[in-house]
Amino acid sequence: MNPSSSILVLTLGSLNQTMGGVREYNARDSILTRLPADSRARLIETRSRAYDWLKQDRAIWQGIRLSEHEFNKSLVRGPDFGGNDANALYRPALDRFEGRLFQTLGPEGRNAARRSQHHVLLLCGLYGLSTLAEPVQRYNCPVETGAGNVAIWTEGDVITDVLLDYIREHAVVRVFDFTATEPRRRLVSWPAIHNQLRGNVFHCFSTVAAGDDALIPFGHFLASYLLAAPAEKLLAIDQETELSGILFREIDSPRSGMPRETERRAWDLADEIERRRRAIIRFLDKAERGSGSRQESLGERVARLEGIERVCGPEARAMRLIMRWRNDIVYRQHFPDKAALSDIEKAWKYLSQQAKRRGWHIEEFCNT
Repeated sequence: MNPSSSILVLTLGSLNQTMGGVREYNARDSILTRLPADSRARLIETRSRAYDWLKQDRAIWQGIRLSEHEFNKSLVRGPDFGGNDANALYRPALDRFEGRLFQTLGPEGRNAARRSQHHVLLLCGLYGLSTLAEPVQRYNCPVETGAGNVAIWTEGDVITDVLLDYIREHAVVRVFDFTATEPRRRLVSWPAIHNQLRGNVFHCFSTVAAGDDALIPFGHFLASYLLAAPAEKLLAIDQETELSGILFREIDSPRSGMPRETERRAWDLADEIERRRRAIIRFLDKAERGSGSRQESLGERVARLEGIERVCGPEARAMRLIMRWRNDIVYRQHFPDKAALSDIEKAWKYLSQQAKRRGWHIEEFCNT
């Protein structure tokens, strides 16, 4: 698998996985070899943190500790997690996963994936992002709202930044989002991806099923059309187009009347506060006349710029209020009460006014 087109498909791995594997770790097949050095190091470091959480945390999943799940007992810290344990057993992700999407692909669809010139990346709670050829161990690391691994991956927008680096490194011009479920989709800050590609991102929805059930029609569509389609045909798709029961939208929610996984009210707010968080970053970029370090959290950056008086105290407090609610709203689907919503709106209104006083237009940043 050596993708060369300008198309990138983002989808999922699965719980159902084949056993066994080989001890050799083929690093050349990993996404790590397709990333700039700093992004590669960041991905390995965050994978290591997710590994520690999975092996040591007391998180309960379906009545048992995840660390004691059968799939995780043989999971070791090999090169994929920055270690050197020689007991790791690897299979390429395309051969390891046996969930709904991969069962639906079948032998012909898997062969189409191997031959495809399009980039296909898998999103998951342990590896973050991986290629179809990625050497992966057998594991179970679910992505659920409020889970510790979600916080690990979303802190500092790790997956988003790695995805952006991959897009730039491989001259990707269009992304198709086949992530299916809201908790997984929310591992990515989509406003940043839309901004990088000038809106050339299509979120894909099935007209017959939502959530994990949508992975079956997704598999059929990938196998029968998308994986083999020429890039020019995929670039010719317009938003709101429907092909073989798959709807393509710039908005990350299905149309009214289509199968829906969640109530839209909470996700509307999540989208809005995520846009405002990205706007805060642009505000800070303007104030600093440059971007911050990737090793610095947003909260640390606000404190630093407040300390050197690039942002004033009231501006910093307004930013912290919005940032304080972001994780609860975006990743835990929490809907604040009226008083909290009022505080968020006041903070945003104040920042907008301050931006205008500085000669900026913060509303324009919200589209990033």
